[in-house]
Amino acid sequence: MKQIVRYNSGFMALVALLAVIWVTYTLMYLLTPYFGDDWGYLSVHRTSTGLDGLYPLHEFWLADARHWLHSNGRMANYLASFCLGVFPKWLIDVILGSAACAGAALIVRIGGLWRTDGYGSMAVIIVAVYAMLFPWWDMMFTIDFALNYPFALAVILAATYMFGRMKSADGKAPLMTSAVIIVGVVAGCMHESASLPVLAGVGVWLWFHRDDNGLSTMQRRMLWAFAAGTALATLSPGILFRAAGSEAWRVPDDNPWILVVKSAPITLIVAVAFICSLICSRRMRRMLPRIAASPSIVWGVAAIVALGSVAAGGIVGRSGWFSQAYALIFMCRWIRMSELRLPRAVTVTAAAVAWIVTVAQSIATSVTAVEFGRRMEAIDEAYLESADGVVFADDIDYLTSPWWTLQRIDHRTQDMTMERENIAGYFHREHLPVILPRAATSIDFSTLHTAKFNSGAVITTRKPEGDSCLSVTVIPFSRAGREFYLIMPRRRAAWGER
Repeated sequence: MKQIVRYNSGFMALVALLAVIWVTYTLMYLLTPYFGDDWGYLSVHRTSTGLDGLYPLHEFWLADARHWLHSNGRMANYLASFCLGVFPKWLIDVILGSAACAGAALIVRIGGLWRTDGYGSMAVIIVAVYAMLFPWWDMMFTIDFALNYPFALAVILAATYMFGRMKSADGKAPLMTSAVIIVGVVAGCMHESASLPVLAGVGVWLWFHRDDNGLSTMQRRMLWAFAAGTALATLSPGILFRAAGSEAWRVPDDNPWILVVKSAPITLIVAVAFICSLICSRRMRRMLPRIAASPSIVWGVAAIVALGSVAAGGIVGRSGWFSQAYALIFMCRWIRMSELRLPRAVTVTAAAVAWIVTVAQSIATSVTAVEFGRRMEAIDEAYLESADGVVFADDIDYLTSPWWTLQRIDHRTQDMTMERENIAGYFHREHLPVILPRAATSIDFSTLHTAKFNSGAVITTRKPEGDSCLSVTVIPFSRAGREFYLIMPRRRAAWGER
């Protein structure tokens, strides 16, 4: 009887935590305005006046083909341009919030801790790690990035879960076969950094089972479809050019080894813990062949292979998303297979602390996001009313959200010239948006030569040149029939940022 009560309490705590994540993360997506790449994908098929973007909606395949040739072959980006052009933002936001929650649920489900007696507290801790320690700060509440990472992860994990459930499927149902092939292709080409490591892991697992031919007909078809989708994404000329380093403007954020440490610390911690357990425990060494022959090897290999894209991609933060998710699944399965059980008081206390911290942080962040969302809406309204694109507002380039938000609230900055161009194009405006400090409202621009502000920003008629431009952002604009330059010092990135 005690076991049943323990099971129910742990499982209910897990479900409650997932519900909080779904509600608060959906609110975060709803409260985050279009940001960064969202404006570019929004403008593919739509502008503020309707479906009159760069490509008519019925020519979406031309936009996708160009994207495949020149940028990448990720289905997530094709979905970004199509969904932003067709669906209302609130609907996309609800789907993305659901995907963020589904990713956490699938990690513990595939890991074997879902509704498992005695492991409810451990499942809560795993979900809290996903919600608190993953790089949500790296613009993950913008639509394009959310489709590329949390949504792509949920799709691939759902496909692999479906793959594991088809062990007895004979493949004689045409409708089921068609659905399986579509799911396999879509999951495979969602994101090459997510699907290629999983494919490598499945390949290693099949090598261990090369003598028993353990796949059903339907599983083989889905695997081939998944491989085809992975190839479609990985062999995109845009991705190959990027891998070859042909994009000279793309400077790596750090040394490859440091990138791995910054972007995938969870993977490294799990790897070190597993190696130490093999060194220190004879029982673990005896279990190694069984772990290697089980589906656990898929996720262990995938987590390690995904580190390659972290090192090669040159981006701190989001590049470690998939590797860390796969490492958590491997850790869950490792814990389950080894029947590791810490003292109940320890796991319950740790789970309770993780639950409270995650819930408090999620709610506080979503509440704080309301204020930032209102500021951005006010700026957009002022831009539409401005004849020259100039808006007077708080220095948004130096806005910092409270520490408890963990930098998850995204706001527009002016150093992204392409974003400003996309905004102007979307609203059919001649002038790019320029946000000047509110203190500049009273300035007479007809006679101004130079004005300095407390934030460090400077408005001047003299264009900076040479080395003086390296540490500042320079934004040209026109006001009162004269040319000016807004000069802002670049914000120094923290250790974990770009």
